Parts: sequence; structure tokens; C-alpha cells
Amino acid sequence: MYTDNLIRIKRLLVFAFALMCFHFFSCSQKQSSDKIFRYNEPNGIESLDPITANNYPALHVLINTCEGLVEYDKEAKLKPLLAKDYSISEDGLTYSFNLRTDVYFHDDECFSNGKRRKVTAKDFKYCYERVCDTRVKTRGLWVYRDKVDGAMEFADAPDKVKEIKGFIVVNDSTFQIKLKQPFAPFISILTMPYGYVYAKEAVEHYGENFGFHIVGTGPFKFVKWEIDKELVCEKNPNYWAKAQDGSKLPYIDGFKVSFIRSTETEFLDFNEGKLDFQKPSIDVYGQIADENGNLKPEYNFELVKQPYLNTVYLTTMMNPKMEGGKNNPLGNNTKLRQALSYAMDREKIVKFVLKSKGTPGVNGPLPKGMPGFSEEVKGLTYDREKAKELLKQAGYPDGKGLSLKLVYHNDESQRELCEALQAQFKDIGVNMEIEEMLGATHRTGQNEGKLTFWRANWGADYYDPENYYALFYSKNEAPIGPNTTHYKNSKVDSLYELGLKLTNFDERMKVYREIDKIIIEDAPWMIVYYNQYIYLKQKNVNGMYVDGLGIIVLKYCMIN
Repeated sequence: MYTDNLIRIKRLLVFAFALMCFHFFSCSQKQSSDKIFRYNEPNGIESLDPITANNYPALHVLINTCEGLVEYDKEAKLKPLLAKDYSISEDGLTYSFNLRTDVYFHDDECFSNGKRRKVTAKDFKYCYERVCDTRVKTRGLWVYRDKVDGAMEFADAPDKVKEIKGFIVVNDSTFQIKLKQPFAPFISILTMPYGYVYAKEAVEHYGENFGFHIVGTGPFKFVKWEIDKELVCEKNPNYWAKAQDGSKLPYIDGFKVSFIRSTETEFLDFNEGKLDFQKPSIDVYGQIADENGNLKPEYNFELVKQPYLNTVYLTTMMNPKMEGGKNNPLGNNTKLRQALSYAMDREKIVKFVLKSKGTPGVNGPLPKGMPGFSEEVKGLTYDREKAKELLKQAGYPDGKGLSLKLVYHNDESQRELCEALQAQFKDIGVNMEIEEMLGATHRTGQNEGKLTFWRANWGADYYDPENYYALFYSKNEAPIGPNTTHYKNSKVDSLYELGLKLTNFDERMKVYREIDKIIIEDAPWMIVYYNQYIYLKQKNVNGMYVDGLGIIVLKYCMIN
């Protein structure tokens, strides 16, 4: 640890010196003459296949290359997108969508003549059924399985059941979805990548490589992806949408994604004008912001702060049959998980480690800003003596006989967070190693049940609290769902299923409050903090924005 701290101090000094050099020797930032938006993805991208897109690196690309029936706009208002309009039957079971007739897939060699073709209702049926097909590596089955008529039967026997009867092609421009029972947030979940449409021809043409060559309908079309080097998308010249003033979208020529792993190097590139957007690490933020969190006057770019529906937590594999659950001391030991949760001084972490870039995680799983969040929900808060007592009750007095390893993906802020937690656990006698892992490997490990104890986060997919409680439903076990811990509690399951039937929001929240009580006690998640989204952008970049779910939207981006 002493050596690690020396290395960290040395790196910070080098970084500070580099910043000083930029300040004194670079009077103006180097700006590109083209209209290409550039950003970096330090954690890499695993795949662009929408059925596996449950992570931000993929979502940043997909939201700009693919589209669905509906979308949330900048003000988080739900509106039609590829559907001209839609209606919901009085019984809440049938959703009818009238599709636009001027939408085409991107030009691509997967088509017989290399030219685009029109999108029809059959394309939506194909893509939605693929989300439910357990023969492929889908992570979105949970979205439709218990909701859409026939989805469960198809998922259980895709070789025998040839289609999902609840996905109905009325004609080329009319698509219907029939639910088994009313589900209030259903229209919202269609904004997720699991609701995107893409070309069947591309899936068949590229096969296993489809995740590295997406063909959608969005404002930008995929060009190339050199793994760990660069991903390039260019302007879709045939894009159907126009701005409110009638001007053609998009405004810029394309975007490029680099894969620099060092956040310090990434910032230095941003400061030099080589990148247009950057999420500063804690170290970078500490260098460029004053004690009030405002950008220091010597920097010639913009610092943007906004709410972020994202909860950061520690979790563990609770299924002993999975690779990560074998010989896991945390898996079936509730008191041990509680002890670790009580040992976390979240106030100190937010103030000193995160530099106030978040809110202490002292409530339930819902982050501030999400409908249904309540200060009245009380989670497990710092109590050193209670942590030590629970550790004793768990069978590890003063931590004797207990050895843990926490893994996190390669992000500077996560390393510092995990080091702080390592020290706080040490204070109650628990020895914990920490291990850095490549982002793509970390995400795959979570979804395939290979990790034992890890730092995780969940950012909302849509603006409804059900999206968080779905992670505690046993039928949503990864890889077909978002329950990466394989947490199982029959009472939580029955309450979650009850919530699916309630269309009144307040009544649903009463049910979710009961779930809060159970999962706070069971502690499958040891909540650390609720995130805040802070990013930097160049002053000549306008129109782009990061939505409330933390996804970069470039449809309206302009580079002056």
C-alpha cells in the first residue's frame, strides 16, 4: 500500500506538471477543422448488438445509430420516434403503433445492392423476438418475457414455438404489442436498446460479427471499428428527421471514439483540443475545479454538472452454482454483508474521495431524481461498532479467517473508491484485496456469473422505479436479465409481480417500499453513493447533451 501511494503521488505530480505546461505553453487549444465529434471510451466497448447493450459504452454509440418506436427528448418527455403516433387500449393490454413510412436502414453491403431499404412492422417483430430468443446471447429477455403475450412460451422453447403472438404485424406500417396484463411503464421500456430496430440482413450477413457492425436507422451510420483503437461513425445522408426549424439533421459529419485507458492522458488530449467531450476523473476534477466545485478561470472549456440516475454499490454472487458463487463467504451470510455495509463511511467517501461528486448512499436502491425516491427510506449507515458486532455474529470476529477480493473495472475514480473502502474495512479487521479489470471483461464477468465480489453501478434505462426493482427479481437472473447477483427472495418476487399489475403510481410505490425494507435487511447491494454526472466539453461544441440516463446524444450537435 505504501508503494502504491508513492506511485499515485508521483503520477499526480507528473499530471499537475503536464497541466501547468499546457497552461503556459499552449495559448489556444488545437481545434479540428472538420465537423467530427470526438470522445474517448476508457473502458472499451464490448459489443454493439442491441440485445447485449446493458452498458454505457455501447449505449453512447447505439443511441446515435439506432432508433425505436418512441424516445425521451432532452426534457425527459416521452414522444413518438419511428412511430408517427400510438394508442393504448382501454384495458391497457394492446399498444398500437402507426409507423413512419419514410424511414430507411443505412446503406450497407448486407443488402443485395448495397442500398438501404424501408423499415416495416416486420422488422420490429424480428428484432423484438430476437431479444427473447435464448439461443442467442440476449440480455434483454427480462424486458418482454413476463409482459408480452407468448414471450415466455417462445423463450422456453424457441425451436418449437416459431413466433411471439403478442408481437403483431397488422400491415407494413402498423405494429401492435399485446400484453398479458397491464404494465404501466411498458411504453417507457421501448426506449431501451431492446426496443431498437435494425436490419435482419445485417444479422444474417455478419453473423457472429454483427455486434461489430450495426446497421440501424439513426442520424449516424457505422463505418469501422478497430478494436482498442478507434470506432468511426459518419453522418447518415439519408436521415429522415429534421429539426424544428426544418433544417436537415444531423449537423455534424460524424463522430469518432478512441479507447485511451488512462484518464489523465484522456484529459490532456481533451485540454489540447483533440477530444470534444470528457468525463473528468476525481484527480482531474480536483485539479481543474476550485473548492466550490467551479471551473478554475485558467481553463478554456466548459464544465457541466447535472443529475444522474445512477446508483453505485458493492455486490456479490449469491448463487453457489455459478463460478463466482463457489466458496463465497458473502453469498449466504447476510450478517457479513450487513457488517461491510455498516463499515462504509459514505459521508467521508463522498467528501474526500469523490470531491462531492455524488450523494451518500444512505437510502434504498433508487437514486435521487428518480420518481419514487424518498428520504424516508433509511438504508444501513456508518456504525463501526455495529459492524464489528455483526462481523462477530457472522463468524469472523475482528475479521479473523476472512479474506476478500473486490474487483473493479479500469477507471481511476473506481480505484480510489476501492482503496478507500479497503481502508475502511481494514478498520474493522477485514482484509480485502482489490483488483483492477478491463471494463469489457468486468461487464462480461458480471453477466456470466464469474465474479465473486465486485464494485457495480446501475444507471436507469428508463424513468420508472420498476427499472431498479427488476434487479432483485429472481426470474431476471443474468445473463438473460439484469439480476447479476442471482439474489432470490420469494417475498420480493411476489411483491415485484404485484407491482407489475398496479397502474396507479402511488399504489406501486407502497409495494416498492416493502421491497426496500427486505433488500436493505438482506443487503445483496451494499450501496455506496448516488452518482452525479459531470462532464467537460469544448466551447465550440453546442447542441449535444447528456440525457438524464447518462447517454450522449449527438443528433443536434453542432461544431462551430
